[in-house]
Amino acid sequence: MKMKYWSDYEKYIVMVQGGGNTPDGVSLGYEAFLDFKRVKEALISISKRPGGSYSLDDNIYKRTITQSRATQALEKIERCQWDENIRIVANQINAGRMLSPRKTFTSVIKK
Repeated sequence: MKMKYWSDYEKYIVMVQGGGNTPDGVSLGYEAFLDFKRVKEALISISKRPGGSYSLDDNIYKRTITQSRATQALEKIERCQWDENIRIVANQINAGRMLSPRKTFTSVIKK
């Protein structure tokens, strides 16, 4: 089936799990997807308005990325590709259900 027929949720799952570009610390599931939709709304707002701030859910935020980086991230989302600017905006708007704490792996010494 062609990607243009996929739901936004299906595209999110493929972006997070598919293509060998799996981002660390990004959660799956519908709750995470709902937060992702808010992040996408923020990216759209950033991409449409030049300036130093943008609004989302009746809040005003200072931009953490440029207008062109937001546009690039949106283009990648449409191709089901992850962009680290998604994480930057998600952290700013507190999309906590989408981002799980990053895990650092350390070597385990067996006794």
